Amino acid sequence: MRSFQMRKQCSILIFSLTLGMMLLSAQGWNSFAQAPAEGGRDNGRKLFAHGNEAYIKGDYDEAILYYQKAMDLDGYAPSLLYNLGNACYMKKAFGQAILNYERALYLDPGNTDIKANLAQAMKSAGLIMPSHPFWKTFFNRVTLNGWTWMAVIAFCAFSLMLLVNGIRPGMLGRPLPKMLVSVCAFFFLMAGGGIWVQYRNLDRGVVTGENARIRVSPFDSANDSGAVKSGNVVQIADTYEGYVLVKEANGKSGWISKNEVQAILPLNNEHQNRTSLTQSTLQKMNEGDTKSETNKS
Repeated sequence: MRSFQMRKQCSILIFSLTLGMMLLSAQGWNSFAQAPAEGGRDNGRKLFAHGNEAYIKGDYDEAILYYQKAMDLDGYAPSLLYNLGNACYMKKAFGQAILNYERALYLDPGNTDIKANLAQAMKSAGLIMPSHPFWKTFFNRVTLNGWTWMAVIAFCAFSLMLLVNGIRPGMLGRPLPKMLVSVCAFFFLMAGGGIWVQYRNLDRGVVTGENARIRVSPFDSANDSGAVKSGNVVQIADTYEGYVLVKEANGKSGWISKNEVQAILPLNNEHQNRTSLTQSTLQKMNEGDTKSETNKS
């Protein structure tokens, strides 16, 4: 009976370990599959360099054009988004500047230069840089992918130690293995908190329209309840045809035109497939376009 229970326990642990390793392998394969072709990367670097040259000359329109072309080839990268944000800022397109800084900061959360320029852009746009509690700031220092990797590794290590204990009962009763199990559990729980915080960041957007009006309902004939400043970071709650339901930090909510707000985590497949940006529930924004076209026909 004891032997049967031990085999059952080992089978469960082996399954858990295999599942964790499959997740880890899937992450690695996904990163490999998403790598851009070498030729495209070289062309993207040349375009990026041309954009920098145009920026130094003060031709910001041309710089933006080069940066966008480089992004079409190589996908999103912190340095590219940062420079694109700088070019938009110099043109006083503060909404677009804040959008690109936010995207760059998502990919490189600890970059102080991006944070400083984001704060300056928000100040120039007449907005206040939001303050977060310490715990949220801590979890925002690592991307969603980073916290996911931590959770998978902690789970695999924990499963491995349980498997060893199933083969050699009493192993986890020793001080060192017991401490390692506690460390794995701690990192797993911490990664879970980070995933939760970062998951809530997936549905954020930036208002890029210069004269965006908030409407009480998603219809052209609906009354508006005020204006929202360009560059304002909002939470995207829902979509309906050509409108998006947004919630501001002050709790005010309403519908604005889909053309006047852009998701911080974009869903453009050409870019999405080559970056660590994660697809979120903002897919509804794309689905809304499809429904709208269907209704028109």
